[in-house]
Amino acid sequence: MRLDSIALKNLGRRKAKLVFLLLGITMAIGTVVTMYSIITTMNVKLADTFDEIGANIIVVPKDEDTFTYGGFILPGTRESGLKNDDVIAINTIPNRENIATVSPKALGLMEIKGQRVMAVGVDFPSELRLKRWWTWIGEQPNKMEDLLVGSRAARTLGLQPGDTINVGEQTLVVRAVLAEQGTEEDGLVFANLLAVQQMTGRVGVLDMIEVAAYCTTCPVEEIARQIGESIPAAKVTPLAEAVRARRDVVDKFTSFAIGVSAVVGLIGFLVVMLTMLSSVTERTREIGIYRAIGYRRSHIYEIVLTEATLVGLLGGLLGYAGGTLAARLAGPGIAGMAINIPWNPWLGAIVIIGGVLVALAASAYPSRQAANLDPAEALRFI
Repeated sequence: MRLDSIALKNLGRRKAKLVFLLLGITMAIGTVVTMYSIITTMNVKLADTFDEIGANIIVVPKDEDTFTYGGFILPGTRESGLKNDDVIAINTIPNRENIATVSPKALGLMEIKGQRVMAVGVDFPSELRLKRWWTWIGEQPNKMEDLLVGSRAARTLGLQPGDTINVGEQTLVVRAVLAEQGTEEDGLVFANLLAVQQMTGRVGVLDMIEVAAYCTTCPVEEIARQIGESIPAAKVTPLAEAVRARRDVVDKFTSFAIGVSAVVGLIGFLVVMLTMLSSVTERTREIGIYRAIGYRRSHIYEIVLTEATLVGLLGGLLGYAGGTLAARLAGPGIAGMAINIPWNPWLGAIVIIGGVLVALAASAYPSRQAANLDPAEALRFI
């Protein structure tokens, strides 16, 4: 009789043991798959969320004349500032694919209704991508003459969406009023970048560049270094708090997943080993007969390990399917966010192979015990 046939019949005759083995390895593999799927999806989701909350790299000129804007110390406006071409330089660094948004800014004082206010020249499409949380009353600003006025500045100056104002030789339109932010932005007026540069007589000169980099595969510090090399006259500063916050959250979830997976994997290993040991003990007489009729120790090894392989294959398959379904159902609730967990065939292949390896490792000692049974001693149980 073929050894694999013996292994199949042994599993079929002991259905309760088979069910218990499958439950042990399926629950272990399923839990690992569930945790891994949820954590990896959360890592990507969290990284994307952090990458969308604004700039994480600030580029300013190397200049000692400074003032404050948005909580940052910025150099004074001089002809030695950054240039428009520096935006192109940033978009040509080796890690340019990891840059989400580059938002250049020019600063200057604007006189409106006899009052001087800080004007921030921006490229509205890139600025609005950078400040995704912004809301406003009015229409989205896009044109050369458009203004986006901070809430406090609008109240002070008595401006509303649709108002027209003259600043020097330029006629500007208050396209929208920014909702209150609780920051220095409330007292600012955002205008078209070229309009501010022309108004201040500093065409082509920038005062700062904000960069939003998404970095699931590389450190933000590396992007900052590359930007510094491409713009030697600039001081490039990664915002450590934003970078550290994303890393801390991702690292904590990853450590948690590894810990849970290790514990559950150990439990599954012990369940399989103890069940196989119990099975060997129950089959002492049967193994004695095999040895008495000429089966070698290697044959006994092969029978027990074939059983373990079959259980590992089936348990790995069930664990992958069950774990992925559990992750898809429970993932959004556990993560506290909307996450979409896909079916991952590579993960399926890995956990099925892993299930077989765990089953074989757990069955190594029981198979040794079975192969070393003394035939004469075993036949005493007949």
